[in-house]
Amino acid sequence: MPLDPELPDLSQIPSAPLTEALGTDALGAQAMEHSSPHSPSHLHCENCGAKLQGPFCHRCGQHDFDINRSFIHTFFEALENFFHFDTKLFRNLITLLFQPGRMTVDFNAGKRASQVPPFRLYVFVSILFFFLTFLQTEKTAPTFNTKFNQGSNAGFTIDGEPVSVMEAWDAAIEKNDHNADAKKALESARNLTDEIKEEIATKIAEADPNTTIEEEKSEFERKIEAKSKKLTSPEGQRQMFHSFLGAMPKLVLICLPFFALYTRFLFRKSKQVYLQHLVVALHFHTFVFIWLMTRDGWEFLASFASASVAENISLACNVWLVLYPLLMFRHIFANSWFKTTLKTIVLGFAYLLTLVFGFAVTAVIILWAL
Repeated sequence: MPLDPELPDLSQIPSAPLTEALGTDALGAQAMEHSSPHSPSHLHCENCGAKLQGPFCHRCGQHDFDINRSFIHTFFEALENFFHFDTKLFRNLITLLFQPGRMTVDFNAGKRASQVPPFRLYVFVSILFFFLTFLQTEKTAPTFNTKFNQGSNAGFTIDGEPVSVMEAWDAAIEKNDHNADAKKALESARNLTDEIKEEIATKIAEADPNTTIEEEKSEFERKIEAKSKKLTSPEGQRQMFHSFLGAMPKLVLICLPFFALYTRFLFRKSKQVYLQHLVVALHFHTFVFIWLMTRDGWEFLASFASASVAENISLACNVWLVLYPLLMFRHIFANSWFKTTLKTIVLGFAYLLTLVFGFAVTAVIILWAL
């Protein structure tokens, strides 16, 4: 009798299929280990049922999120995502400030994972810029020392007291009594004003003797007079200033596509599409906002060393602000220095006219809406 027992035939032992065994082992391993915040919590998408291959569904795009988790776990995951975004934002801002055109070239070349999307970055920076500008100017909103008076007394005061137009002429003539030539010129102007006034009164009387000057005013003239009264008051001036400042983000956002349109025309040989030029515009405007916000801070810190250092810092900041678009366009479109300089000047002039026109239209709309 053999000492060692005969081993059974392995082929005769019933067993589960190999694929089922491997699946069971994988599920057990997944249950034993701590899943990372970026690993999927489910095998299939809860929205469309597609098999998951990562934290996002490749079919519908839904993020795989397990609601049955502790608050602490969710909090630390959100904290991790926040600091990841913050680090990316900081790196992008440094690159944008001191490496002109690099972010735009990388974005248009498809290297977008390491960047905050251009429009999102622009919106974040522009909101911060105009918010800080509003806080800075809130206490120093400009007002103008003007005074509006009814009728013939409008705008003329002597020692703070309102006077008529003719009284103002008489005072000016009396003040120049020692100068014969000036006195004669003022008297002629006074007589001409008197004649014009009488002629207007005569024409109004001929039209309807019972009609007064106030009744002859049209609705448009009355509106203009009411707007003038409001504009000359400190409260009206403050309201217009705040309205204009509040409209600036929208105005710049409206003008920004024109910047892209101008670069599309000037650098059309680069064969870049309009959306790529729009990225150029977004990055450039973001740089301007960031640079204007940080420039005063650097000057303030340099002032602790000496006034001359602060002046040099201010000069260097202004020079960089002027040179930046030239270096940016040179890096992005690879034209010669002469062509890049010429096109940058043309672009600056065209865009400045666009902004001036936009400011003028905005001011008129705000003034009329007061």
